[in-house]
Amino acid sequence: MTRNAHSPLYTRLVALDREVHAGLRLKAAANLEFAAGLSTVPLLCAEFRAAAREYAIVFVRGADDALMPAVLTGTPQGRNLYVDSSGHWNAGYVPAYVRRYPFLTARTAADQYAVCIDAECPGFDANEGVQLFADAGEPSLLLRQVLKNLSDFQQHAELTETFARRLQAAGVLIAADARADLGHGRSVVLRGLVIVDEARLRALPDPTLREWLTSGVLALIHAHLLSLGNLLHLLAREHADDEHTDDERAVAVAERMQ
Repeated sequence: MTRNAHSPLYTRLVALDREVHAGLRLKAAANLEFAAGLSTVPLLCAEFRAAAREYAIVFVRGADDALMPAVLTGTPQGRNLYVDSSGHWNAGYVPAYVRRYPFLTARTAADQYAVCIDAECPGFDANEGVQLFADAGEPSLLLRQVLKNLSDFQQHAELTETFARRLQAAGVLIAADARADLGHGRSVVLRGLVIVDEARLRALPDPTLREWLTSGVLALIHAHLLSLGNLLHLLAREHADDEHTDDERAVAVAERMQ
């Protein structure tokens, strides 16, 4: 396997094999520098409540052109503004997409998945760290926990895909720009974001809104809409050294693209 188009964190994916990787060990990551290049991070619906407190949640297109929720962690083609020069993640919540690295499940057939690792991850070592497989070849305690986490992640990913498809089918998603006015004629614009349009949401038929209320879809949408207030904080991180990034001089707005 090579680089996964859906998983930019991973450099060289290979299937985990108890024979090939019999002596492989994993050292605890010293930092999260491996995520320093991510300007968006995919997000599961189960994470909306925690993520909405610190990040702007938007919808982005994947390699298959499907829309999926993600948190903005930087500007397009920019660096991750939540990872500092020491590789420390400066936020209280780290998305599960980052926490599962260097492991990943890859679809091999319908309803079949293989556990993969990033063979280039510097945490893998033959001498130091915790074994992935015990001497008899069975998964170690560490690997058993990893497998459970990956299974949980996959289940939540499928629920998240269903959620995103429902929003698309209902026609409530729109393309938008986010702009921060920094004063002195300076501004920053994030283009091509996809968000829920509140007017379209209110125009949905009552039976749909009732069903979305009871199923929890509305709660997720409200978390998404509230999280957009964090766009200002994201852009303030981009211009942390600028003296004109206070709330009176910098206003983030979402505008429908023409």
